[in-house]
Amino acid sequence: MPIKIALIISVVLQFAAAFIAITLIRRTRNNVAWWLISLGFLLMAFRRVFEIMQVYNSESALISGFLGSWTGVLISVIMLLSLIYIKRIFNIQKQFDELRQKNESRVLSAIVRTEEKERQHLSKELHDGLGPLLSSVKMTISTCRFQNNQNPTLLENAEKLIDESIFTLKDISNNLSPHILVNFGLLKALNSFIGKLKIIDEPNIHLKNNIKEQRFPFNVEVVLYRVICELINNTLKHADAKNIYIDLFAEGTEISLEYIDDGKGFDPLLEETEKTGQGLSNIRSRIKSLDGTFGIYSEPGEGVHVKSKIILES
Repeated sequence: MPIKIALIISVVLQFAAAFIAITLIRRTRNNVAWWLISLGFLLMAFRRVFEIMQVYNSESALISGFLGSWTGVLISVIMLLSLIYIKRIFNIQKQFDELRQKNESRVLSAIVRTEEKERQHLSKELHDGLGPLLSSVKMTISTCRFQNNQNPTLLENAEKLIDESIFTLKDISNNLSPHILVNFGLLKALNSFIGKLKIIDEPNIHLKNNIKEQRFPFNVEVVLYRVICELINNTLKHADAKNIYIDLFAEGTEISLEYIDDGKGFDPLLEETEKTGQGLSNIRSRIKSLDGTFGIYSEPGEGVHVKSKIILES
């Protein structure tokens, strides 16, 4: 009697396990391995039914035993196939992890290059801009001290050099972290940057937007400002363009950037494989840091067309 009760309980448990497995199929996105596992659980339940038939009906014991044996074989085959598919899933997962690590390493490398480039730029600005001015101030003051007189002209020149040094330092500081961007937002910072380029006849810069006084998270504003400035600088240095068109639009939780110039263009694939493509790689890594999308379309003689999209965190 206890063995019969145990068999009945096991049948109920097996069918319950099979039912749970089947209900989870949709969550596994109809994975073949899980289909096989669910079928295996179901066959195990039927095998328990055949075992009960053997216990309760001795006349059909031979048939029940035969069916139970073949069901066991079928379960073994199904479980083996499911393990093969599971192993394939693990292999795919391993490849995915390796690819993700490789991409993370790429992004990290691009960020390091960006930081190093910024350090080199700061060093050059300080050395070439502020350094000579401070040296001139020192020489002027030294001249006054050695001559032991109060030459008004020398002191006036020293004062002018100090004023120019302060102005240069403010300019360098503004380039590192534009106070207009911090205090007044992205649009005014971009207009200020573009306004400084008005002394150049070409290219003409056309900025269209709908952001007005709208503010965004600081890291988003910084990345968009740096990316647009970098794109403009690249056009000025390399493109020989007559026009630049910048569209910057915010809709809901999405910001889209479209940048076009009518310059001489280039081959993006060739550019990124060479050292000259570091600027493009830096732009891509900045957008990637915000989980944004970045696409660049260009051909020699066809100008440059950049499209980017950033989703703001809700």
